[in-house]
This record gives sequence, C-alpha cells and structure tokens, in this order.
Amino acid sequence: MTAPSDQELGDARWFPTDLDVASRVFSFVELDDAVIERSSFLDTRIDAPLAAAVQVEQARIPRDLPNTSIGWLFHTSFCGSTLAARALHCPPAAVCLREPLVLRRLADARHGAVPLQGLLESTVRLLARPWHAGGAVVIKPTHAALNLASDLLAATPGSRAVVLTSSLQDFLVSNLKKPPESQSRIPQLAERALAIGTFASRLPSQALAPPDLLCVAALQWAAQREAVADLVAMDDGARVRAVDMTWLLGDLAGAMAQCARWLRLDIPAQVLRERCEAVGGRNAKAMDVAYSATQRVREADIVVAHFARELGHALEWSERWLLPAMRPQARLDPARWDATP
Repeated sequence: MTAPSDQELGDARWFPTDLDVASRVFSFVELDDAVIERSSFLDTRIDAPLAAAVQVEQARIPRDLPNTSIGWLFHTSFCGSTLAARALHCPPAAVCLREPLVLRRLADARHGAVPLQGLLESTVRLLARPWHAGGAVVIKPTHAALNLASDLLAATPGSRAVVLTSSLQDFLVSNLKKPPESQSRIPQLAERALAIGTFASRLPSQALAPPDLLCVAALQWAAQREAVADLVAMDDGARVRAVDMTWLLGDLAGAMAQCARWLRLDIPAQVLRERCEAVGGRNAKAMDVAYSATQRVREADIVVAHFARELGHALEWSERWLLPAMRPQARLDPARWDATP
C-alpha cells in the first residue's frame, strides 16, 4: 500500500493506528466506518489489517487538516467508560474514537519524560478530522493517558470534556474480578497515576508502601481521583464535568443525554435513546454478549462476599493513610448535574 497523499490525509478514514515517538513516524491504515463500530478499542485490538499499515513522518502531516467539533471522554479505570463511549457513538452526528493507540504512545512517552515536540498537536489534528459532514468527534483516551488530559484540552480550545469515575469500593471490586494478568499491572498503573500532579508529595510514607495488591489498587484509585479533581478545576470548572459510574449504570439514557448536551453533540434525542437501549443490555467490550446492570450487581455481591476480609482491610488502610491526604473534591463521588447549553 502506498502512503496517503496530503489530500487523503484530510480524510479521517486514513486512520493513525500507531506512532513511533522516537522516530516521529505515524502508521496509517485506511479504515471504513464499520471498523470503528465493531472495534471495542482502537489500539492493538483494533479489527483492522495492521500489517498493511503505511508510515508517514510527522513532518508530512499538514497543519491545515479539516477539523470538526471535539468532545473528550476521560476516565479512571473500571467506571463504565466503554459503555458511555459506545452510547455516544451515533454517526453521522457523532463518532466516538475509543482509546486510539497513538494517545497511549504519547502518554507512555510523557511518563518516560520523552519530549513530544509537537507530536501531541499533530496527533490531535489527525483525530479531529470529521468522519461525516457536520458531525462531531468524541475521543476517549485510555485511562493511562490521564497524564495528557490537560494538554489535550489545551490543544483543542473551546472543547469540553466529561471524565468518568467510580467509588473506591466499586474500583476494588472490579480489580478483584480481573484475571491475574490484569492484576499484575496494578503497581505500574499506580505508579503512573502518582506521577500526575502533586498528590504523591502529600502522602505519608505508609501510603507509598501498600501492604498488598488491593491496597496498591486503592492507591491507584486515590491518585486517579486527584487527577480528576485537577481536570474538573480547569478554567474554573467551565470545560470539564465528572460523572460517577452509578449514574451511568442506573440511568444510561438520562446520563448520556446530559453528557451529550454538555459536549455540544447534536445527536437527535430519539437516536440517542435508541442507541442507549441497544448498547445498555450488552457487554460494552464484547457486544455479542448480553449483560445488564442487575447481572453486574449480582457479580459484585459475590465478589464482596468472597473477599470480605481483603476488601475490609483495604478500605481500612485507605481510611487511615490515603483519604486524609486527598482533597474533599477528590474524595467525594461526583453528584449528578444538569448540563448547560
């Protein structure tokens, strides 16, 4: 496959599937809309012929690419963000890009103190290209890219964001439901979250030496919530709103209607309701599998009963060493809100 021309690079369907930060080279694959719909994530799990990717140097990316209205969907781990992203994916009015790998590459580089030198701006220009005339783009970075969130907002003046989160107990229960491979990544994710902002400097030494893996997960949750608080405070709260998972799961259509209005998405009300009905009864990460809020509660109850001692210990440890160092706006679960026009 030959590299896309400058004109073709103006088409969102020439999608940046990867980025080599060191060599400043993007990989592109020409996609159709169906790939965005069926791929739960646009990272290495994207349902696309990655072996056919072609490389384009960052210097070749035009500075005047077509762009459209952008909304951001930031999130912590285990908070229903994939469900929210699926619900807001309502083409042609709005296309939601779920966890593009290029943003993870930038986040990894930022965590490693690698200078980005314009790569973030080029990446945003590529992701902001319209998929449909008059339609918006919602971008959901991976939770590991929270260290980029403020810069992504700065790179898209006038854009707004929703950031999804969950309670400490919900977060711990979700971690307990994950396989050992996923749990093994908790220390690295906690380290990444602690590198954002000033929270680590406010913690006592005991908080930085968790006694077990579930307490490490609690440390990750606390650090992420502190990062969320910083995001919500940006521009005096004019651009970012936080959403708790319980609102999302209890009233998906209502919560998404508010989020769509906040993000200024011109999705017809009936279209959004029907979309919420279609995705609300499925597993957001495997749409061929039926799932429900009732089933989720039942599974959580089983986990809580089975790991009652471990959960109790992690919550007590958090109460002693984490919560006192957290700001009130980071500790408290977000309240529901009415979106402004």
